[in-house]
Amino acid sequence: MHTLKTKRLIIRNFHPDDWQELLELATRYQATEYAKYDHAWPTTEEEVKGMAKWLSGEKGFRAVCLKSTGKLIGLLNMARKKDTEGREHDFGYVFHPDYHDQGYGTEACRAGMSQIFGPWQAERIYTGTHPNNTPSVKLLHKLGFKEVAQGEFAISREEWLALDQKSH
Repeated sequence: MHTLKTKRLIIRNFHPDDWQELLELATRYQATEYAKYDHAWPTTEEEVKGMAKWLSGEKGFRAVCLKSTGKLIGLLNMARKKDTEGREHDFGYVFHPDYHDQGYGTEACRAGMSQIFGPWQAERIYTGTHPNNTPSVKLLHKLGFKEVAQGEFAISREEWLALDQKSH
């Protein structure tokens, strides 16, 4: 995938040398109250080096970086669901706690969703979060996702396009 650029962000493929900033992100994220709702992240240097190498080979994961400094502040998962011929995608995100409540999550997610529904021509995106992760639930609703089961959310291409038209 080509690099996505927004007003304040660059969303790019991961590189193995992202491991130090990924370690900082993982360590800080694991210390938040919301990490208990997610799978545990690796937090040792060797584990995170392996994670950075793995992420750099995965087509669905993207590093979210500040345009002004290049600092890695989060990640997006935009992976195609298996056996759907690219018509359905999983979606997820994690952002460094120091960058919460500044609109970076919304900005990055909208860019990722535009890629999935635009050039990739997906029909539907699925995601999930624990119902008690209030900030994440709020972000998903802001992005137009609808809850389809407890903690599971989806948005169709038609719903996204209707929202996208309203924002212009």
